[in-house]
Amino acid sequence: MTTFLRRCAALVAAVLLAGVLGASPAAALDDGGAISAAYQRLGGSAGRLGSPTDAGRCGLRDNGCVRHYQGGSIHYSPASGAHATWGGIEARWAGLGWEAGQLGYPLGEEHCGLRGGGCYQDFQGGKVYWSPASGANPVWGAILQRYATLGWETGHLGYAVGGEHCGLRGGGCYQDFQGGKVYWSPAFGTNPVWGAIGAYWASYGWENGPFGYPTSAEVCSGRCTQSFWGGQITWNPTAPMSYSLWDWNPLAAVNKRHPLSPLSYAPPSLSWVGTQLMRADAAAALRRMIGDAAAAGVQITTVSGYRSYSDQATLYASYVAWYGQAYADTISARPGFSEHQTGLAMDIGNPGAACGLQACFRDTPAGRFAAANAWRYGFIVRYPDGFQGITGYTFEPWHLRYVGTNAAAQMRSWGVPTLEQYFLMSAAPGY
Repeated sequence: MTTFLRRCAALVAAVLLAGVLGASPAAALDDGGAISAAYQRLGGSAGRLGSPTDAGRCGLRDNGCVRHYQGGSIHYSPASGAHATWGGIEARWAGLGWEAGQLGYPLGEEHCGLRGGGCYQDFQGGKVYWSPASGANPVWGAILQRYATLGWETGHLGYAVGGEHCGLRGGGCYQDFQGGKVYWSPAFGTNPVWGAIGAYWASYGWENGPFGYPTSAEVCSGRCTQSFWGGQITWNPTAPMSYSLWDWNPLAAVNKRHPLSPLSYAPPSLSWVGTQLMRADAAAALRRMIGDAAAAGVQITTVSGYRSYSDQATLYASYVAWYGQAYADTISARPGFSEHQTGLAMDIGNPGAACGLQACFRDTPAGRFAAANAWRYGFIVRYPDGFQGITGYTFEPWHLRYVGTNAAAQMRSWGVPTLEQYFLMSAAPGY
């Protein structure tokens, strides 16, 4: 009796298993036989997929179905048809939410034989590339379109080495590739950055810095130049890296690690504010601030504005002679490294020079007005108290730097005291 029962149980198990793994399980799927047809097209159980591991199921996004196999799976939808995924590409697709994610359903099988032994697969929402060196990563949207114009994996960028990262300043996104990065933003479109220009741009805080997002790819002819929202960066095989900011851009990042370019730079236009010169846009803003302060009963004087390279060289040399170079470097910039040379900085004071160029200036009427209101006119106190390790200079409550009203308001709103932090640049405590 025991033997009979065992035989019956074995027969029932075989029947049940045949219903799951049998030759025609597609009867359970509402796919019109598409998955079974794709399976046979790919070699059936003798092909890469091997034998089925389930009966399949429907009810997926957009009326889709799926069946899993030992070596992968076949997904179907009326819009995409039935196509297999496997290996590293399938694993990456699974990590992105299968058909419910941004990629949607596959539109064909994997294509291999690419550069470096790579493969790719098309999906409704983009592509997934795989290579032994880079692994499997998706590319989609505007970045995918730009990647195509640059030669896909055979171009300078090579394979993607990560997915798209969004949430950048101004709603932007970027993606890393073997040969560089591709950035996208709603305002400036999609452009690659790589090599020496990319590294130089990175040192200024990427898209957060004075250059902002790239507005073109680099253009080379003996030397290479790339345009950005805020200026241009140039690589020359026979000269140091250089840059120029557009004339309207007040966001120059000048500190002990980032000199002016060229060192002898002079601003395009200067205008008088009291007894001192400033760049015209900064001068107009400071005149408004001084006028509003006077209307509130506070008198502000101008002490030191624009200095040429030679003026700064003379001043710095005098500080070195008086105090020695180590101390001079904490209170004065070397020529070519001075904000005053940009025309965007002004040292302000009180009538009668009370606490002139001293920390106690903070507690004078002019110092208090500047600390509370300079941002309204596009200025910041460039060297705040307690941040010498970042800016490289001791506290200077009298040193105002024009950055424009947008940046000044953001810095105040975000609680960011220094330009280095605002630009996400590294600290510059020394040369």
